Amino acid sequence: MAAPSPPAPAAPAAPVDRPRWPRRAARGLGRALLAVARFLRALGLGFGRALLAVARFLRALGLGFGRALLAVARFLRLLGRAVGQLLVGTGRAGRQVARWSRDDGPVGRQVRAGLPWVLAVLLAAIAFGTSGTVYDVDRFGWGLMPFVGALAGLPFGLVAVRPLVGWAVSVGTAFVLAVVLDPTGTGPWPWLVVHGLVMLALLLAVCARSRLRVATGAWLVTCALFAWGVPGDVAAGWLVAVSATAVIGVLAGRLVLTNVALDGQRRVAEEEKAQRLVLEERTRIARDLHDIVAHHMSLIVVQTETAAYRVPDLGDQARAELASISASAREALTETRSMLSLLRREDEPAVHAPQPGGADLADLVEAVRRAGVPVEARIDPVVTGLRPATALAVYRILQESLANAARHAPGSRVDVTVAPSASLLTVEVRNGVPAGPAGADRSAEGPGHGILGMRERAAAEGGTLSAGRTPGGFEVVATIPLPGEAG
Repeated sequence: MAAPSPPAPAAPAAPVDRPRWPRRAARGLGRALLAVARFLRALGLGFGRALLAVARFLRALGLGFGRALLAVARFLRLLGRAVGQLLVGTGRAGRQVARWSRDDGPVGRQVRAGLPWVLAVLLAAIAFGTSGTVYDVDRFGWGLMPFVGALAGLPFGLVAVRPLVGWAVSVGTAFVLAVVLDPTGTGPWPWLVVHGLVMLALLLAVCARSRLRVATGAWLVTCALFAWGVPGDVAAGWLVAVSATAVIGVLAGRLVLTNVALDGQRRVAEEEKAQRLVLEERTRIARDLHDIVAHHMSLIVVQTETAAYRVPDLGDQARAELASISASAREALTETRSMLSLLRREDEPAVHAPQPGGADLADLVEAVRRAGVPVEARIDPVVTGLRPATALAVYRILQESLANAARHAPGSRVDVTVAPSASLLTVEVRNGVPAGPAGADRSAEGPGHGILGMRERAAAEGGTLSAGRTPGGFEVVATIPLPGEAG
């Protein structure tokens, strides 16, 4: 019965590019807060202990000052412990946010989308608290300042999704507030410090994520705003700062685009390599099947041509039928040989040895055992009666699995089971934790293309193959229909 054609490999899902800076920022913020918390906690506890030792010494001398110092030392130690625990909790919360931001599920997307807005609300609160340093609160009243703080800080929330819109809102409100509210002139610019920093941050994001002409326009408009609002003695310095921000944003954006393009090319190369490996493995399977078919066709030719000598009372009509069968078999052999010459590469030597089968599985296991791999095998005698193509597929799967175990888990025990189960033949290869460095044994290279080649072998016989890590190592499980059940 002809082997079923192997299924075409499934096209890999197109990767979804997501901005990485929110998760990196959250992870870095969590680590920084945790480090500061540990330092302050250690500083507070150490200082409190030192004062406690001095206070006990003075109290032992009978000095009243020692008791007061003892109380101060205890208070400082408790304060340092409380501050340390508070900051440790903050650091742990930051690390939890970083873990959420790395998640590609709904929680991760919500955290990455909400983190800029959390920072924007904090900036708006800081802007509201410092609004009295720039604007005349007595004249306009505190009722207007929350709106000023919101206009100064909230545009930062658009830095990840719409930086150009956020920059336009920030620059426009900076100009309007400077004209309408008549700043007191106590700062380096006629708007809040938070407002200026938000403008620079949004300019950086615009230059990093927009086209060059858009980035140039945003840079020119920001330079014009700073040249108009900043006093002349410090205007040149701030123009240099704005220009440096724009240049850094452009360079960072081009670097990110280059990395994205390289990642895309690498993915395409990996896909092409996977397809090439599939084609090469299918070519190997076709050559192996040719050997099996050619063997049976040769037997047909020999039997038909010698029938006249082995059967003396053969009639003329039967002789003619056998001669026709022999001629057809010879023609089929010639065509398969010409097809094989196309499948074999020019630099690949021809193999004249017979293809291995089920009877060779024990020899294969023994050869691997002699190479130093501890193998425990249970091979059912049913494998000796398999079809040649099925037996060859089982042999190649077992051969590749043992080679992978020896290469990636040197020194570990390998358990092999080849046994029938209902209408299926199951091939299981399990190995434990490697006792040596993975990949140290390069002499055990398999003849195929790893898991991809084994999966193609199983699919060619109508079976399936799964491979993956286990709590104690790695396993390969192949199921192949037994004769009479395949197809």
